[in-house]
Amino acid sequence: MNPLTLTCLVAAAALTACGQPPPPRAPQPEVTSTSTSAATTTADVVAPTTTSKVVAPTTTTNTPPKPPRTTTTKPPPPPKPPDRWVLPAGLRGSIEQQDAQFFPASWGRIQGQVAEVCPGQTLCVGHALVIDPASELTDDCFIVPGGISVPDPLHEGGTITFRVTNDLCSGG
Repeated sequence: MNPLTLTCLVAAAALTACGQPPPPRAPQPEVTSTSTSAATTTADVVAPTTTSKVVAPTTTTNTPPKPPRTTTTKPPPPPKPPDRWVLPAGLRGSIEQQDAQFFPASWGRIQGQVAEVCPGQTLCVGHALVIDPASELTDDCFIVPGGISVPDPLHEGGTITFRVTNDLCSGG
């Protein structure tokens, strides 16, 4: 019996018994046969010779291309920045009026005033000195008139700028 016929019969029996087709299998190699016989005389009986050639099956699998990835959801909005402390307007005016004074003494007072309104009542701003030798003041390290600049608004971590006569400040 031919191997292909046998495979079909087994598959049909399995389908009938289980009600489901058997799982796919790799194709069986094809076998081709050729027979030749030669007889020279009636007395000589030559048995037929058979040669077999196995042909390997060729299998190609075509996989469909993958569709491009698309996103339909929007990224979440950035988080809202935290509320920050801002220097009260009344204190800003008070600080800016403390010019024409010795910087270390003025900065000491300003530190205390600002610390009272900062979160946790600890100083939350810094200072920067800018040398302005063109003023009419001749004393060392004095704040020139109109020389205090407080940013509006002054946030936690900000800087108050002082223009001073020279950099000979001791204790500042």
